[in-house]
Amino acid sequence: MSQEIEVKKGFFKKAERKRTWSGIPVKEVYRPDDINGLEYARDLGEPGEYPFTRGVYANMYRGRIWSQRLVTGCSTPALTNERFKYLLSQGETAINMIGDQPTMICLDPDHPMADGAVGRAGVPICTMNDLFTIMDGLPLDGISTMITALTPIAFASYIVLAEKTGVPLARLRGTGGLWPPSLGNPTCLYGGREWFDALHSEMEEFVAATEWVAKNMPLWNPTNYNAYIIRETGVTAAQEVALIFAQVFEVLKTARECGADMQLIASKISFTFSAMIDIFEEAAKFRAARKIYARTLKETFGVKDPKSLRMKFHVHTGGILMEFPQAVINIARAAYAGLAAVLGGCQSLAICGYDEAVAIPTEEAATIALRTEQILGFETGVTNVADPLGGSYYVEALTEKRAEEIQKILDQIEGMGGLTAAVKKVWVDQQMEQAWLTYQREVENKDRIVVGVNEFTVPDEADPAIPVYHDQVEQKLVEQYIKEIKELKKSRSQQSVR
Repeated sequence: MSQEIEVKKGFFKKAERKRTWSGIPVKEVYRPDDINGLEYARDLGEPGEYPFTRGVYANMYRGRIWSQRLVTGCSTPALTNERFKYLLSQGETAINMIGDQPTMICLDPDHPMADGAVGRAGVPICTMNDLFTIMDGLPLDGISTMITALTPIAFASYIVLAEKTGVPLARLRGTGGLWPPSLGNPTCLYGGREWFDALHSEMEEFVAATEWVAKNMPLWNPTNYNAYIIRETGVTAAQEVALIFAQVFEVLKTARECGADMQLIASKISFTFSAMIDIFEEAAKFRAARKIYARTLKETFGVKDPKSLRMKFHVHTGGILMEFPQAVINIARAAYAGLAAVLGGCQSLAICGYDEAVAIPTEEAATIALRTEQILGFETGVTNVADPLGGSYYVEALTEKRAEEIQKILDQIEGMGGLTAAVKKVWVDQQMEQAWLTYQREVENKDRIVVGVNEFTVPDEADPAIPVYHDQVEQKLVEQYIKEIKELKKSRSQQSVR
């Protein structure tokens, strides 16, 4: 007689959580009276029209499917070039290069403080040759390139490469590379007074550079504000949007004081957001963010050109969603987060590799992530209609609630004197710490079920090992790369360097 197994609740399981993952209470059902105060023209508008709640283009993905660009950065420039060529051959439609740890803080790979970090979590970019190697054989005028590397070397080298290969700058299409005084990322949230001083002292130079890019590279959005890194600290969906908006608005205020053309500066701004797994909350987040962004630029900064009011954004599915136990099921997590991003109307998307909790994605993991985007784009039907969730009682009510919450946080920051003042008062740190503590407690108490982590687990010995890309870093190739950097420094003109 076979042994009976214990069935844990099984058939009788029910949804017990009655809030979104960011904590917004959710009713059992939504009806017309939940959106009684909604005015279509004022709060929604047509897709492609102010306030852009329903999307920044009238036909959305019927016009063009989002850019499919996985975040890519292997141990060396040569390995990164190989990965780009592979992904493009597999149907990737754009690229996104991310710098390694030393690159992100502008350290040369041979610097003592960079020891052990070169080639980790990205590609080292220290010289023009690095960028040339990364892009070797890639058609600069045939792809869109996103530069996620906080070093002035990368963007400048990209321009030089175009000139050397005879590609007109006006045909270059991409995002990022021109970092404003705030660096376009949340590092400023920990910078306090130093960031504020830099914001004012460097603004005229930043404005001039933006104007140069606008004139010479009209298809390039040079400034990208990275809210994704903020979300990775554990903050809520509303906090993610509000904190990055507070940063952008402070930059715009300073630019206006310098006499900058607000229409032009606004037209060259783009964002990177996270997409987590609560599908409706994340889609509502993007819809609410577009409305608040357009309204603030129009009413506060006097931006009139509709094209400058559009919030254009790239999405990277949440890295913190990727768990180590039963890592292969991260494929499903990333797919659901990607669906949320698309339903929310993103212009560009990177889906995490399922092994991202362990190391830089293997070629297999990157391929699965790319195929996930392709299935989403060509098989699921989500591209057929602009804003397919529009008109849902639940989604519209959630969008309004999300917008109210974002605006409340923005008003709170403004009441403290702006983002710089909020940073100096340690308010931002406190918000991040409290959010992460809340998340951790929810997981420990099983108020938040994370499959494979606190429920539906398997013994360690039953959890199959996953392949890891080059043991995270191809050490011999990295050592050779550092040796070549040292030789370059010896051979180049020191006068030119100075």
